[in-house]
Amino acid sequence: MTALTDIQKALNTIRRITQQEAEAVRLEALALMAGVIADEAKDIEKKREPKPQRTVAQKIKPLPIPQVGSKPSSQVPQPTQDTQPEVSDFTPQQPVPPQ
Repeated sequence: MTALTDIQKALNTIRRITQQEAEAVRLEALALMAGVIADEAKDIEKKREPKPQRTVAQKIKPLPIPQVGSKPSSQVPQPTQDTQPEVSDFTPQQPVPPQ
């Protein structure tokens, strides 16, 4: 016997048994069969999907390490002081009218 013949006999047996049962049992049997069918369909779909190929990581060249003393010494910028005009007279002045 082939697999399909065995399956057909099993389904006929299920039908004969469930016809004698209450509606709730029949619905439960249908739910079980539907679950098996869904699992089989998922299994078939997994086998059909092409497996993604792994990508090889690209090698990256390391940055060169600078040699100490190989560069000419650069001048360190001197800290600057706030350049504010010196004002000795703090009395208010009249604004200059626009021209």
